[in-house]
Amino acid sequence: MKKAFFWLATPVVLIGSAQAQDTKLTIMPGHGKLIQEYVVTEHVQPVTVQIPLEVGATIPDGIRLAPVPLAMVAKVPEVRNYEYFVAGNKVVFVEPYTRKILQIVQ
Repeated sequence: MKKAFFWLATPVVLIGSAQAQDTKLTIMPGHGKLIQEYVVTEHVQPVTVQIPLEVGATIPDGIRLAPVPLAMVAKVPEVRNYEYFVAGNKVVFVEPYTRKILQIVQ
């Protein structure tokens, strides 16, 4: 019985890993403006980064990520499960477990 359980559990772990690597975030048309307005209205402080910001890049541990606030999620629900930071005029959404950039709103 224990061997059968092991064989059943293994594919689930592998599938879960594959899905985590393919995580994508699509910001709906018009929501980019709402995100920028939120950042300005709430005076979100930008951080300085020394790496190129591009989708798929991994954010170093030294850059503090913030959970997306409920007020932003209420207007832009697709960003619910991610974290973000602001760099210059860019709002960068990151997958919290891998720290990979999923979307950049300018």
